[in-house]
Amino acid sequence: MNHGQLLMMALLAVVLLFIPMRLPAVDKSGAFKVAEIRTEKGDESYLLDARIEISLSSGPKEALENGVPLVFELQIQTLEKHVWLWDIVVAEYKQVRQVQLHALSRSYLVKDLGTGAQRSYIKLDDALQAAGYVHNFPVLDYGLMQEDQSYSVRLRGNLDIEALPTPVRLLAYVSSAWDMDSEWYQWQLAR
Repeated sequence: MNHGQLLMMALLAVVLLFIPMRLPAVDKSGAFKVAEIRTEKGDESYLLDARIEISLSSGPKEALENGVPLVFELQIQTLEKHVWLWDIVVAEYKQVRQVQLHALSRSYLVKDLGTGAQRSYIKLDDALQAAGYVHNFPVLDYGLMQEDQSYSVRLRGNLDIEALPTPVRLLAYVSSAWDMDSEWYQWQLAR
């Protein structure tokens, strides 16, 4: 090798030192995705069964792994449909679930904040699946229905930023790593 080739090899070696060996992974945003949904007639009202897949973005996932509990709200609304005017919300409910890492057992606790029921899970995916599950939930009493009206039900989920401890809450407001979007998922209520 001549002097020019050695110089080029040395320059290439210096350049390679400043190139990261692995590229950082693109941060996936968190989301609430309706995977399954069904309404059926019960004894006194229509009942909802739903499975919402919850995926965490990097901010909430890191906070959860460091002991910060996360609170998820599943919002359910029943609407009276109108052709010429806005739809009217005739019933509105929230299912509120808290997911927390138990430090000693390294298991995830899922607590229904409405009923107080609690279960533990070894895997985070299983805990998130449990937090997004709705079973036999009454969405519209038959007594509230009018004979000539049609109705629909809509559902969405969100991460309750206000339930976070203050220092984490401030970070969640300004960081895109905490983005967890959910649009309304709406369907017609069959009579």
